[in-house]
Order: sequence, then structure tokens, then C-alpha cells
Amino acid sequence: MTNPYKSDPPKMLPSFVCYADILGYSSLSEEAIEAGNGVEFLHKLRHALSNAYDRIREHSKGFGEDSLYAVKVFTDNIVVGYPLHLSSGGQGEPEFGDILSAFSEFQVGLAMEGFLLRGGIAFGDHYMDDDIAFGDALLKAVAQDIAGGAPRISLAQSAIEMLRHHLSFYGETRWAPQYEDLLEDADGTIFLNYLGEAFSAFPEGGVFFEVVESHQNHIVKGLQDYKGSPSVRAKFEWAARYHNFICEEFAERNPVPTSPDADEEYAAAAVEAQKLLDYRIDIESLAATPGRMKLSPLRLRRQQ
Repeated sequence: MTNPYKSDPPKMLPSFVCYADILGYSSLSEEAIEAGNGVEFLHKLRHALSNAYDRIREHSKGFGEDSLYAVKVFTDNIVVGYPLHLSSGGQGEPEFGDILSAFSEFQVGLAMEGFLLRGGIAFGDHYMDDDIAFGDALLKAVAQDIAGGAPRISLAQSAIEMLRHHLSFYGETRWAPQYEDLLEDADGTIFLNYLGEAFSAFPEGGVFFEVVESHQNHIVKGLQDYKGSPSVRAKFEWAARYHNFICEEFAERNPVPTSPDADEEYAAAAVEAQKLLDYRIDIESLAATPGRMKLSPLRLRRQQ
């Protein structure tokens, strides 16, 4: 497939750029190696990343020999540069929607393997080839990641400005397709709603409960494993609140109809949607709690 940035001499193109990596990758690797589980962790990591990278490369295929976007990876780090195409008239809504779709699949696939992602999406000038990724959009996307915080892929201000332009096409935000693809956090950050993949076939295909259950199980494990590490545990607490919001909000938006004239197929799907409430995470019961001291006293030496 041909790199969409290929040119001689090389030039930067207006692009959406996403940079992401696995949250706490260094710590996870170190813990596995120190515990003597390095080979097992390597196998798990390789399986998860190979599948995720295959999906995102497959997603990049356009018509003919040209790729829609360029991909560069290094272990757990990924950069995607998605230049605006002539067919979008320079407004970028198709490209933006496609990069959101690609990274929703990517992020949910890794989450089901127990790996949480953090990263950023920005808009600006960008260039990529086999050896180089360069431009202001990349710098802005990386800045979203290194700012730290929750395991989310968030929008830089440059991407938010493009999003606001796209939303103007629909009159009201709730009518826009981006309304389902993105959420706004309590701190005002706009981030990718990757768990929406669990409802991509709803109502005809129901809910993909295996996605919801796997996400739930890995978050619960993280909450238990990191009770003694407040900074890491806070990331899993955020993921748990996000998980619960998705389960509760989707059930609320799809109540079981009470009218005898209701569509039977949708009614059955709505009954299924209510089961999401059973997948909520009880954060309080998993909270780190104080206990009695385990501190050993100093042993005084006897005087001779």
C-alpha cells in the first residue's frame, strides 16, 4: 500500500494525528520480569498488539493502492497520520470520523486483553514515512499523552476546533454522529468513547456483552491489584466510573417499552440493554481502606 504522504521533495499535509501508548507499560514489564513471568508477559503483549495493529492497518486500506492513512509503531507506541483528502473538500469530517472509528476498535481490542491506553488526537501539518514522523500535529498529540492522567485518548485544542466546525453541519450536537463517538469528562476534556463498540450492532445485533464483561473484569482486577498504589489505582477508578456511566446511560436511553404496539425486535433489544446494569462495578467495595498498623518496632539493643 502506498503511503499517502509520499512525495519528492517531502512535504507536510493538513492531517489528523493520533498518538497513543499502553498506560504503565514500563511498570507492567518490570513487574513481570521481576516476578519471573517475563516470557508469559511477552507472549500476552505480542498477541494483543499484533491483533490490534493488524486491525488498524486493515482499516487503513482505501481504494486501489493508496492507504487512507500512515501507521508507525514501536512496541506499545503508535502514531497514525491521516491527511485530508480532496474528496472531503478540506473540511476533514470523513477523515476525523474514520480515525475515531479506527482507534475505538484499537482501544477496545487492547482493553479486552487487559491493556489500557492513553493518548491524544490533534490536527495540523504532518509528514510521515518509514523513518520519520514530523509536524506540529504530532507534537500536540504527544502533549495530550504526556500530560498524564486518565486512560483516555483525548482531543487537543486543534482537533476540538475542527470538531466544533463539523458539529455546525448538524444544527444540534446530539444529532451529529460524533455525539456517540466522543464524551466530555468532568474536567472538560473531550475523549474517545471506545466502549461504544459494544453497541455498534444495536438493536438488531443486540449488545456485545463479551466486550462489557471483559472490560469489567480487567478493571476490577486493576482495582484489587493496585490498592496500595494510589496514583495507579486512580487510573482504574476513572476507568470504572467510565464503565459504569456507559452501562447506566445506555440502559437509561433504551428503556423497555410499555406500549402493546411497540416494535417487538426493539423491545427484546431493550430488555437486553437493561442487563447492562448487572455489569456495573462496585467501586466502594473495592476501595482501599485503612487498617491497623503493620509497622514493626525498632528492636532496642540490650546494654552490656
